[in-house]
Amino acid sequence: MKQTKTYFPFKQVYYFLTIIGLLIFSSCHRREKSISFYCWKTSFHLDTVEKETLKFYSVKTLYVRYFDIDISADGAMATPVSPIQFDTASLSNLQIIPVVYIKNRVFEKSDSARVSSLAAHVYQLVSDINKSINKSINEIQFDCDWTDSTKAKYFFFLEKYRSISKQIISATIRLHQVKYKNRTGIPLVDFGVLMYYNMGEINSTEINSVYDKNTASRYVQSLKTYPLKLDIALPIFSWSMLIREGRVVKLLNKMNFSHFENDSNFTLVKRNFFETKHACFHGGYYFKGNDIVKIESVQENELLEIAEQINKYSNKKIGNIIFYDLDKANLGLYEKNIFREVSNHIN
Repeated sequence: MKQTKTYFPFKQVYYFLTIIGLLIFSSCHRREKSISFYCWKTSFHLDTVEKETLKFYSVKTLYVRYFDIDISADGAMATPVSPIQFDTASLSNLQIIPVVYIKNRVFEKSDSARVSSLAAHVYQLVSDINKSINKSINEIQFDCDWTDSTKAKYFFFLEKYRSISKQIISATIRLHQVKYKNRTGIPLVDFGVLMYYNMGEINSTEINSVYDKNTASRYVQSLKTYPLKLDIALPIFSWSMLIREGRVVKLLNKMNFSHFENDSNFTLVKRNFFETKHACFHGGYYFKGNDIVKIESVQENELLEIAEQINKYSNKKIGNIIFYDLDKANLGLYEKNIFREVSNHIN
């Protein structure tokens, strides 16, 4: 009986193993999303904790608030408010992205000519600040919660600024602007930054105005069809509200649970709510007896919950992650590796 030779397809197996190897390599070496932070102060200076955080996460870029734009007291013109002062020693090798916050009423009270002039003035002030810190910057971000009635003027402002600066431009996007994009419009920018916080009313109820899962779920589904490339801004800040006779009378910035839990003037009456036993001063604020303090923050498990919400509807098109904001008081609320863990959870 004649023996039949068997030929093993070495070439096909080689190609097959090569493809499998490349797939495994690419999955194991998936590019991690870049982590960055907002720095929202009038004076830019990094303390030891903040510097160590940037080093730990290999942060190369900071989004730094340069100034606000508001209407002057006499209502006559748009004017810069509290321009930033830099400690240049803290800049080191960081890349700085300027952020300019513009109040919506600026566009409510401005015609096209004033908007065009505003774009030129903003560009000049940003350029002056860049020059003062010896930074050549080709990107900027604008933060404005525009409305149906102001979108045309705001979008015109962005168009004029681009024509003057030739810079990369991003704009902050609120969840409601994602859901109602056909009504609110989509700014003509290079990419947006979805602000995943401040999604509720500031009031005395138990609902967290910074982040609420049920509120977010009513809007985040629209990410599937939002056409603009998006980075994500996530909240790591905490604040408190002074509630008197059922009404919020003051926001207590940078004050969290730890500021009240060990003070004998306050009693924890329910989760994140303290009651003042008697009139007192605390943290530079005056409290009356029976005042209520409501603490709002976002827990680590909630940050991971946000990541899951985003993954469910984003079609894996999210860019980088920016945490709001870089401050020693905020950083102390979280375990050291949590920001990387959250970032790695987002597709």
